[in-house]
Amino acid sequence: MRLHTWMRTRRAFEKVAEGGRVQDDCNLLRRRGGGQMDSKRLGSQLGAAKATFIGGSRWVRLSRSLCALAFWVCVARAGAQPKTVTVDYRFFPGLANMDGNWAALKAASDGKVYAGLACHGCDGHLVFYDTQKDRMVDAGDLTTLAGESGLGLGPQSKIHAKIGEGKDGRIYFATHGGWWFDYARFGTPEGYPGSHYMAYDPRTGKVEDFGIGPRFEGMNTGAYDPKFNRIYGLTHPRGHFVYYDVATGAKVDKGRIDNWDSICRTLGVDDDGNVYGSFGAGRIFQYDPRTDTIHELAARLPIRQKGISLGRDYDKSETAWRVVVWDHATRKFYGVEESASFLFSFDPAAAPGDQVKTLAQFCIPRFASSRDVPYATLSLTIGQDRRLYYAAAGAEFDYGGSAGVAASHLMTYDLRTAAVEDLGEMRLSDGRPVMGTNAADTGPDGTIYFVGAVSPNDVRNEAEYGGRIQGVPFRLALIIFHPKKD
Repeated sequence: MRLHTWMRTRRAFEKVAEGGRVQDDCNLLRRRGGGQMDSKRLGSQLGAAKATFIGGSRWVRLSRSLCALAFWVCVARAGAQPKTVTVDYRFFPGLANMDGNWAALKAASDGKVYAGLACHGCDGHLVFYDTQKDRMVDAGDLTTLAGESGLGLGPQSKIHAKIGEGKDGRIYFATHGGWWFDYARFGTPEGYPGSHYMAYDPRTGKVEDFGIGPRFEGMNTGAYDPKFNRIYGLTHPRGHFVYYDVATGAKVDKGRIDNWDSICRTLGVDDDGNVYGSFGAGRIFQYDPRTDTIHELAARLPIRQKGISLGRDYDKSETAWRVVVWDHATRKFYGVEESASFLFSFDPAAAPGDQVKTLAQFCIPRFASSRDVPYATLSLTIGQDRRLYYAAAGAEFDYGGSAGVAASHLMTYDLRTAAVEDLGEMRLSDGRPVMGTNAADTGPDGTIYFVGAVSPNDVRNEAEYGGRIQGVPFRLALIIFHPKKD
């Protein structure tokens, strides 16, 4: 009888562990540093499995003990509750299969928040969130907007660069490819035709296509300048500096800036219309629109020597800035570099030796001074409260290519006091973590926006998510944070 009872106990506990994924959840809790909602979720799963497999009062008491033991052992392993910050979110209806977003986010002056959603091997989309009506709108798939639907060409899969707003109220951007055939069809008729320059008019709801810019190449870095009314970009894979002049219709290619595997992912534009980018080993270039020339500056970024390779992906060079934002108040750029997430300022008007200053290390504190700092994200913006807001990755994050599942942390840097603060893990109101982000912007009312990956509402329905991070389903969402007023 005792042997029979033990066998039943063992089989039931194995069922509970299988149904509740005890070990997996323990490991996940450890990686995330604990979490109240993870504990609640695990407890409910154990309870559900217990109710399914258990019968009889004596058996119930025994099973409850086993379930409670498994649950609390897991919680104890997870350690102390982490510091968290609650964020709001909105999914993109009808676009659950979108699998990434990089830099393409603009909180416009009319209260609409524009985003470019990527889909590798299929059509990307331009969408916007109407904050006044609390409504998400799909402005269209990029391949159709480019007039290339049904032609059997490589699709317009992304907007992979910053989106800009013109003085005319239109939203300017350039498209990018996402189905490269491992470059076997580069420059062939059935390959990717090339990036399109475009503008969306909120008054008419129509997109104007200015045509292909760089033939057969995508635009994986870019910016819009309202002063000269130009769309700037760096092409992929050849790394050329290009631009489109909206007023004249001129499409200009200034030649190669860098190798394809180390192209910087952000161009910065100052109030005078000068364009800046990073290249080589921490070097900075300037494009002057008045002379139509490119110059190398003497300034150098605070790049940490690579040493032993961290096994970054093919395009993670650790030699450039990852993201920069322009501050109209100080007339400086603030940015995060790739090698160790150092936050720096860049003052183009300062003397050559004083242009770049290191301000802080902007990673999650537990990674400070270590070699395994997760690769910097593109999620940096300046708040109206004179703070920099940055979503730091908890693990190397690149959507489906991420190294692991971990909650992003919301970091701030006070431009007035130089204080760095980790606000904690970014979590939804129900406890689900923000697994990572790669775009940020600030709205006219001070709201901070990101686009990133969260767990879908129904993880059992594959139609509800765009991919997996180490086996964990994710779906793209607009992440919304309301800073507290000082």
